[in-house]
Amino acid sequence: MTIPPEIELTEPAEANSVRPKQLASPALLARNATLNLVTEVWIFLVLIVAMPKLVTFLGETSFGLFSLAWVVIGYLTFLDIGVSRAVTKFVSEHLAEQNLASTRQVVRTALVANLALGLAGGLAIVLVSPYLVHSVFKVSADLENQARLVFYAAGFAVPVLLVQGVLRAVLSSFQRFGWINAVNGLATTAQWGLACWLAWRGHGVAVVVLATVGARMVAAAAYGAVLFRVLPGLHLFRIRGLIGLPKLLRFGSWVTVSQLVSPALVYLDRLLIASFVSLGAVTLYTVPYEVMMRLRIIPSSLVTTLYPAFSERRASQDEANLQRLYDGSVRYLLLLLVPGIVFLFVLGNDLLGLWMGTAFASQTSVVLQILAAGVLVNCLANVPYYAIQALGRPDLTGKFHLLELPLYIGLCALTIPRWGIAGAALANTMRVSLDAGLLFWAARRYCHCSLGEGWARTAARILMLGVLLGLALLGVRSAIASVWMRLALGAFAVGLYFLAAWIFVLDGRDKPRISEALKMLIGQPAS
Repeated sequence: MTIPPEIELTEPAEANSVRPKQLASPALLARNATLNLVTEVWIFLVLIVAMPKLVTFLGETSFGLFSLAWVVIGYLTFLDIGVSRAVTKFVSEHLAEQNLASTRQVVRTALVANLALGLAGGLAIVLVSPYLVHSVFKVSADLENQARLVFYAAGFAVPVLLVQGVLRAVLSSFQRFGWINAVNGLATTAQWGLACWLAWRGHGVAVVVLATVGARMVAAAAYGAVLFRVLPGLHLFRIRGLIGLPKLLRFGSWVTVSQLVSPALVYLDRLLIASFVSLGAVTLYTVPYEVMMRLRIIPSSLVTTLYPAFSERRASQDEANLQRLYDGSVRYLLLLLVPGIVFLFVLGNDLLGLWMGTAFASQTSVVLQILAAGVLVNCLANVPYYAIQALGRPDLTGKFHLLELPLYIGLCALTIPRWGIAGAALANTMRVSLDAGLLFWAARRYCHCSLGEGWARTAARILMLGVLLGLALLGVRSAIASVWMRLALGAFAVGLYFLAAWIFVLDGRDKPRISEALKMLIGQPAS
């Protein structure tokens, strides 16, 4: 295996440095974002196919235990306390500064810290597993032994996942998203495929959970193997104290605040719907909410590559390119999101009807439409969110979330009793709109990242195309009786939107970058 060409490492004796060759060129960022998107879509398809089969093979009770194990693991990954995010930032900066020695030290310190935190968290799960089985989850007597083994396996998974988080963070700093996505896609496929096969063969839920943890261990080992190739001379056991740990923890502490408050902001509406309306209403709200949230794979695919790129450009004091990257990212996101938002706003009721039935769709279509505006601004806000963190102010995002939480509670308490699930959707849209406004303001005020002079003109063209697409879809909905034909014509209209965007929105700089990214995507191996 050869080191792919994006970053060439040299280490002159007098400098002990790393010399990056275009750590994050626009074409490379576009290629990596596309790889992320393709992998996310693949994983989504794997889950759609595998999850119903696993429920059938395990049974509802055992599958519930399987899900609980991964929920516990997921919550305990907060023990990362923002270290992985800090690693991405500081490694990207050290690479931009051509400082290989500091890069190695950050990686060693972070790996040791997360391994220690993971072992502590894993041991805690093992020690409290009897209490979880008997008192918290009240597992039936016939599943007690299986449940205990499940939580033992979960405890073993925590250090693996925390170490894996650091390894992925380092590779993302090197822009090695080809390898990251190859390993993640294969590991997820193997994890769910192995789980289904073992359950089909009649093995218990404990064996299934242990196998999925094993798949994650193999993935972590693969990330480690790639890391040793892109960062030669990394000696994990050559540790002279945890140099740099206070810096990692200072940065990570505010990241952790956001990570702890965000779940409350995400799930609060459903808890209050259950309290003020009914449990059945939670389902009516959750399904359209999750449909709209699928659009978030677009910004998540992009910002994963942007975060190290923002850090690298700030460390290089490349303010002009930093500004272009920020402005262009918001512009491209708007271009990609508008057709999906418009399609779901107009024809989302048809999709819900095919999936959940027309009676269900008639009760939830208004929720889908209200959430559409909120999802658009929330997705765009990912760019300033990661810019603020990458440029050294994670405290701002944490403070914004702390400010929003009581306001959101009050807003939900006012709207949900009055308008039910539509009120919850309205409160959510208002909250994320406030959040987006604060993030764009903070990025401009504290990080000197703003939308360029030509942004308003470009945005107006994109929104005009969105309006034309919406009118076309409304015409299709009113003129065509067949749902499948409406959806097919709607998809064709979306294709015309992108053709028009290529002609009227993208300029002479955009088109060569996209063409170069496609060439890199098609013609280059995993990197």
